Amino acid sequence: MRGKGPHHHLPAGTASPRSARAPSPTTMVRNVDDFDFCLPSHAQGVLEGLQRLRAHPKLSDVTLLAGGREFPCHRGVLALCSHYFHAMFSGDFAESIAARVELKEVDPDALETLLDFAYTGKVTVNQGNVEGLMRTSSQLHFPTIQQVCSRYLRQQMDATNCLGICEFGESHGCPEVSSKAWSFLQENFEAVSQQEEFLLLSKERLAVYLSNEQLQVQEEQSVAEAVLRWVRHDPEQRAQFLPELLELARLVSLPDHYLQNLLAAEPLVRDSAASQALVARSRTTLGATGAVPTPPKAAPPQKLEEVLVVVGGRVLEESEDEEGGLETPSAPRNFAFYNPKTRRWMALPDFPDYNKWGFSLVALNNDVYVTGGSRGSQNDTWSTTQAWRFCPKDGTWMPIASMLRARTNHTSAVLNGEIYVLGGTTVEVVEVERYDPYNQSWAAISPALKYVSNFAAAGCLGKLYLVGSCAVKYNALTLQCYNPVRDAWSVITSPFIPKYLSAPRCATLHGLIYLIGDNTKKVHVYDPEANIWQKVVDAPGARLPRGYGFKQLRLWGALGRHWLLTPALGFPPVQVQLLHTLHENGGMAALGDRLFVTGGHWKGMDGDYRVEMEVYDCAKDRWVREGSLPCLWLFHSSSSIFMDTSKWTEAFPGDQGW
Repeated sequence: MRGKGPHHHLPAGTASPRSARAPSPTTMVRNVDDFDFCLPSHAQGVLEGLQRLRAHPKLSDVTLLAGGREFPCHRGVLALCSHYFHAMFSGDFAESIAARVELKEVDPDALETLLDFAYTGKVTVNQGNVEGLMRTSSQLHFPTIQQVCSRYLRQQMDATNCLGICEFGESHGCPEVSSKAWSFLQENFEAVSQQEEFLLLSKERLAVYLSNEQLQVQEEQSVAEAVLRWVRHDPEQRAQFLPELLELARLVSLPDHYLQNLLAAEPLVRDSAASQALVARSRTTLGATGAVPTPPKAAPPQKLEEVLVVVGGRVLEESEDEEGGLETPSAPRNFAFYNPKTRRWMALPDFPDYNKWGFSLVALNNDVYVTGGSRGSQNDTWSTTQAWRFCPKDGTWMPIASMLRARTNHTSAVLNGEIYVLGGTTVEVVEVERYDPYNQSWAAISPALKYVSNFAAAGCLGKLYLVGSCAVKYNALTLQCYNPVRDAWSVITSPFIPKYLSAPRCATLHGLIYLIGDNTKKVHVYDPEANIWQKVVDAPGARLPRGYGFKQLRLWGALGRHWLLTPALGFPPVQVQLLHTLHENGGMAALGDRLFVTGGHWKGMDGDYRVEMEVYDCAKDRWVREGSLPCLWLFHSSSSIFMDTSKWTEAFPGDQGW
């Protein structure tokens, strides 16, 4: 609509006074505060876009050639992910400006995987590609992929492949892999020596392994038997090495009847004069023939024995002063080992942090680790992030890297050569972190799916199992499983899962998880492969029901003469033999083929406190009392290690023998 006032027409090209200057955006906004904008998906979008541009050679600035294949890509992306390419493209090399770069002796499939990772940050490592990825990432210096492959190899290690992984790690400059393989070999020599991989070792490599004084064996003659097995695999070529290898088999520490049998019944020894002389000399050294013992040319190797180690916390004698603090005349001894052969408690160097409670103990690579815990009274308590390691070889306690979170009344377990600590923090989430002994660092991992405040954990068959309950649900336990390869938890529904257990403890033996609690003498057994809570029937001499074979009773061999009855057999489950007594605030550990349970209980009308130990023999399904602990610990934790018992000869104060 036109205005009613007069209209003034200006000459063409003359600006109106009001429109001579267009308004500035800043004059339109009264609020002069800054406005920050960030597109969260931008970085990922750029990477995805660069990945798509690889399909258009004109939009890439270099093409890699390997194995007859071409890989268009971008110098900047390669330089960011690989030290090798960073040096190549930033230096004065011809490749720095070349449009095409040939990579000789590089696996094209592995290269393709590395390039995809550079653009996406994703990689899948499996049994088929791990060797090629490790080799190529080492060649081209992709450190992240090297770490991923290293972790995969350590997690997949078992008795069938640890020797090959050890050599592979050494040849590709991965000390954390070879160190883990060495530790696995030391702790599982008997199982490793039964595998095909062991029989294929070269003589030189076998000699290196046998020279390791830290080999842990249940039977003293296991090393000699392994040597004989290796020679029998190719007697024509290997018989000549028998004397040299037997000299590494600790013959001087073997029973005389075994050495005598070698001389009389072993064809390989009878056919070798040098081997006969070596065995005879070993018998003479032991004084077995009645001759004067001749001193050995070198000090005999240390004799490792498997023992139960216990770290104690607060003891019964401690009292609280009027202000609620601890009043202890002198710090009690708190670290000991129990030798099942001598049935004696011997003293070890004290754990430096006295009078603790709520800590957790595990053994890894034959060292003892203690994490977390609290000190003080009920009115003044605090958790700690501290972690300690005891090395039996050196006999010293040393602090290690502190945990990421302070923890008390948590649990810890060993899986694939790493330590996992779970729970014990102040939030209603089961927070989990993992310690890598090779990098000496902690890393947080995914928390458990369900919160539990009363729990135990154990590593078994390559996975971590967490069993426990929440304080508001006293009638139900929850079983959760962590897969380290996927960094993922799952909740497992399993038949016959036990009811509520107070302060549960568990230990792994023969691929089974044994579970006990403070509030019951019952013992529960979980079979991860069958996903069922098995229970044992004490039925000596009984026969299998018609139509049932050992597939249904697959644990027969692990538990000797007893039946494991599952619902498939049509029998109701029954209990493992009960413990003789309750064990509170104690430990549970596997030692050889047996389980050791320790812990205190109040006995009698006068309230006497006892800290007793029981041992479970799987072959006989029988709990046997094994005496008392040497100190009235109100809290302690235990595990098993191999150690040279001859170094530690001081009896622990309070040891009464057995």
